[in-house]
Amino acid sequence: MKTLLRIDSSLRIKGSYSRKMGDYFVELWKIKHPNGKIIERDIHLQMIPHLTQDTVNGFFDSTVSSKILALSDQLIEELYSNDDLLITCPMYNYGIPSSLKAYFDLIVRTEKTFTNDSNGIRGLLTDKKAYIISAMGMPQPQAEGKSSIEIQITRILNQIGILDISYFPVDGTVSPEQAIKKLEQQRERVCQHFNRSVLNSEIHRPT
Repeated sequence: MKTLLRIDSSLRIKGSYSRKMGDYFVELWKIKHPNGKIIERDIHLQMIPHLTQDTVNGFFDSTVSSKILALSDQLIEELYSNDDLLITCPMYNYGIPSSLKAYFDLIVRTEKTFTNDSNGIRGLLTDKKAYIISAMGMPQPQAEGKSSIEIQITRILNQIGILDISYFPVDGTVSPEQAIKKLEQQRERVCQHFNRSVLNSEIHRPT
């Protein structure tokens, strides 16, 4: 049974473009995986505490325990339990929301989600697929084929071993007309993705 972990970070519950696109993605994911399980974590409604020195000490000392470390362990367990990861993320002041940064700070842990040896950093969460739905008011300049927040999230996911990532940016949403057009474009891309996924599964189905 496939499992999708959905992480929402917009402070807007209503009128959020990233949440709206996330809802559409989940609808199609359910069609493809009718028996699948969805885990939802809204890190705006369920606030993630920011790092403290005690928390960082606990990352490297197994004798230290705290509520924040227990939460970190829970979040990491959620990551391991899913097959697909969906992150919906608006841009705030040219960066990701502080709630999402706090989440990443608790799940990027040595010997938990990555290891560092003589060969360098190696992520431990392999064989997972991630999807990033980002929302930005102004059209974003592209570097490496991605916006600045997509680059930031990608580097973090790569560090923990998630390399297979798809992007569905909703930028240039200053006016309602632009927003509608962009949403339709990305809905079409999401639909195309799932159609390709269904086709590929049919092609590779054992006979």
